[in-house]
Amino acid sequence: MVFAPQPKHRPSMLDKQDRRKALQSADEAENQKVRARSKGQCEIREVVRAGFAMAVPCAHRACQIHHMIGGWGKRARGKSTLAEHKQHCCATCHREITGHVLKRIGGVTPLWTDTYERVQ
Repeated sequence: MVFAPQPKHRPSMLDKQDRRKALQSADEAENQKVRARSKGQCEIREVVRAGFAMAVPCAHRACQIHHMIGGWGKRARGKSTLAEHKQHCCATCHREITGHVLKRIGGVTPLWTDTYERVQ
């Protein structure tokens, strides 16, 4: 009995690489939207309380993308890839946000328009 030749299956490693590349390209496309929106200016606004609350924008040039929805296995996945959940920020603001010096003020779902306040 002779069997017809069967095509080889595509290795699962190649499928995994394709999925990773698709995620990275979608994430980079959203990063381009963030860069266009910010025009190179840091988007972080810090609330300063001096008798009244006032949101003061950072004056530095933006150089990093801050993923506002973070956590193990969440960055660059699902909603966190969208430009509305990312901010273009300077290195100082990004370090202060990730170091929990600046705390986000806003709703349950983080948006790029949210402001921050300094933790004492």
